[in-house]
Amino acid sequence: LIASFMVFVDGTIVNVTLAQLATHLNASRAELEWSLNAYTLSFAALMLGAGAIADTLGAKRAFLTGLLVFTLSSAVCAAAASMLMLNVARLVQGAGSALLLPSALVLATASATDEHTRHRLVSWWAAAGGAGMAAGPLLGGGLVALANWRAVFAVNVVIGVPAAIWAWRTMPAVSRGSRRLDVAGMDTATAFIGGLVFAFIEALVRGRLDPAILGAA
Repeated sequence: LIASFMVFVDGTIVNVTLAQLATHLNASRAELEWSLNAYTLSFAALMLGAGAIADTLGAKRAFLTGLLVFTLSSAVCAAAASMLMLNVARLVQGAGSALLLPSALVLATASATDEHTRHRLVSWWAAAGGAGMAAGPLLGGGLVALANWRAVFAVNVVIGVPAAIWAWRTMPAVSRGSRRLDVAGMDTATAFIGGLVFAFIEALVRGRLDPAILGAA
């Protein structure tokens, strides 16, 4: 539930930091847009492959890796001295989220003994994500008002470090899947989804007939 909430809250919590980012880091409009879109792009592009990784390598290992990547990249975002540094860290943060979310669902349902319990756990997992998406602007506004834009990212570190320790010590290992990891298929899916999302994001800025947009599409 914590993982689901964190992943979706970071999709909306950054919206309220844009005015301060423009002032503190001299961000252009395009850079501000990418502080939001970089996370969405890598998250969407890598989600399908991340599910296969979690199934092949084991959900607990994938969960801990995703949580550490998400937490460390959040720390880099909080310490960013430029918009380039922030946006690159946001790309990495989205990758951590993509690995974190499907493995969290597997771990959440691993202890279910019947279908009713499994459905209830999935419902709670989905509700936590929905609550995170809705709560993002409210939580972000509070953190920006109490401190500044860096607090929006630093709070992930405060939650992520103890969550990782707790998960490593207490979560049961879930047996790995028997299939081999289809690296070629995973890379193709990532390139396809990533290219499509990039084309949609940048088409209005660059123009639909721009070579980068046509190439991505």
